[in-house]
Amino acid sequence: MPEDLVLSMRVTPGDTYEWSRVLLARAHFDGSLELLTAAWERFLGYGRHELRGKTLCQVLGTGERPAAAVAAILDECSTLPVDLHLRCRDGQEKALRLHRRYDPYERTMFIVAEEPHGE
Repeated sequence: MPEDLVLSMRVTPGDTYEWSRVLLARAHFDGSLELLTAAWERFLGYGRHELRGKTLCQVLGTGERPAAAVAAILDECSTLPVDLHLRCRDGQEKALRLHRRYDPYERTMFIVAEEPHGE
């Protein structure tokens, strides 16, 4: 994960990251999403205002086990990406690979999501 991820999440809405296809997010340690780039809207079909404050578990696909997914996402000791299926607004499910970095001082998690290769 890029070292400057923390900096990229503190940009203004007009910044180039806003128009990027990269799915960047900031979440609290309770999993609630706080800051999302526009790419989330394009990928999942929900408006950012609909996703803000929700947790990733609230949009997990039907085949996911919520407790296991939450444990994997919040495991600060693991540097491995977490693969999930998220439910889109139209009901279909899409696979995402989450890369996380934790900031224990601000009690936040920074997420870069991508579609897994080969799927």
